Amino acid sequence: MGFIDNLLNAIRNKYLNATGAERDLLTLIKDKDITQAQTLMQNRDTEVLQAIQEYNPELHRIMRKADKMRKGQEPYRTEKLPRARQKYINEVELFFLLGNPIRWKKVNNEGSDEAFEAYNQFLQDTRFNVSMRKAKRIAGAETECAKLYHIYRDENFQPQVKVVVICKSKGYTLRPLFDLYENLIAFGYGYYLKEGTSTIEHFDIQTPDTIYRCKRGSLNWEVIATPNPTGKINVIYYRQDKAWGGLNPRIDREEDIDSKISDTNNYFADPIAAATGDVVDFLKGRADKPGKMIRMTGADSKFEYINPPTSSETQQREKEDLAQSILFDTFTPEFTPEKMAGLGTLSGEAIKRAMVLGYIKRENNKEIYDIAVDREKNLILAIMMNVTHIHLRPDLAALKIEHEFAEPFNEDVTARWAAIGRAVQDGVMSLEKGVELMGTADDVTAEIERIKQAKAEASMNNIIEPTF
Repeated sequence: MGFIDNLLNAIRNKYLNATGAERDLLTLIKDKDITQAQTLMQNRDTEVLQAIQEYNPELHRIMRKADKMRKGQEPYRTEKLPRARQKYINEVELFFLLGNPIRWKKVNNEGSDEAFEAYNQFLQDTRFNVSMRKAKRIAGAETECAKLYHIYRDENFQPQVKVVVICKSKGYTLRPLFDLYENLIAFGYGYYLKEGTSTIEHFDIQTPDTIYRCKRGSLNWEVIATPNPTGKINVIYYRQDKAWGGLNPRIDREEDIDSKISDTNNYFADPIAAATGDVVDFLKGRADKPGKMIRMTGADSKFEYINPPTSSETQQREKEDLAQSILFDTFTPEFTPEKMAGLGTLSGEAIKRAMVLGYIKRENNKEIYDIAVDREKNLILAIMMNVTHIHLRPDLAALKIEHEFAEPFNEDVTARWAAIGRAVQDGVMSLEKGVELMGTADDVTAEIERIKQAKAEASMNNIIEPTF
């Protein structure tokens, strides 16, 4: 498109926007009015930037505390002591949900074992567990992020997939578009690229049918449309509340108290003395003379050091209350060395009871991430069927896979296996259920058949062999 065409298109778009003409997303993309198209999408930049500011200790309110001015001297530097409470709360939340990798299992006999093995290999090749932890950590810190499945061809023209976690702190702008029922119908993401000596703004939009690569030009946006080979939006969008939601004022107060206590310690770090006038006059001009004697001539003469104020009981109680309430109100267990030492002798169920706050928050987060992981599974299968593993399409289409968030604490599997074995032997649990709960067999049905066959062979041997 020439300069004149770009100019006319820019004028047309400005006129349509000024007159309030209604255009849907695809019409705006066709008109190359990408700036206006962005206004149709969800914009959470204000909330995200606020979360980033609270998460980064260097951006906390205490860091803007003014130094104390002194007449004729340099300002007295006040202490500014931020804490990484938000990071601790977020990391504990991440540990309880994804401390151990997500477990996958095939739940039907349809779909070959080869297809399921290919699925697991795809997860390994794209570093699913790593990207999942990154996405959860960023979402808990910034309230949103996305995993972009970038499909491309390598130097041998073979299809490849690379997973990239994108978010505001990495320089991306995220713009999801949902319908009335919260279904993702389009996803846009903006970024900047260095091209020669210039930095150019890009904004890509994905729909199930088409991927639009948009680049800002001098007058208009340049748009290149390519078919979407998967038939799905190749992005998984994660959104959650801040891990420390609602507790930032208390965290600010805790930092204020710590900083004021440090200021007081600094003020009294050098000895401060109170003396009457005659003692002060005696000390004049004697700073460089040896000796430790102070002459006090009058009955009312006085010289004494001023002791720093001691921390009050009220202040100490407030600090303890802040520390406890910040963790309790965010459903965050306290992992101090003393607390952890006591967990070593507890069983799995006892640990759950001791860490009930973390498990409550884990269940709340599963309401968000259970759906997101299921969507990601469907996207991965679509990519495999249409791009990377076309030869396995029938088996992949028939494959039924379920996921499960693993327990954060590694349990004693031998004790668990022994309990399952006793339940099966005592007849209170079926063999099928026992094998399923053991979780060691890739193919539960085949494992059950092998066990039954081994039992039958053992019974036949007992019948054939004579006993004396």
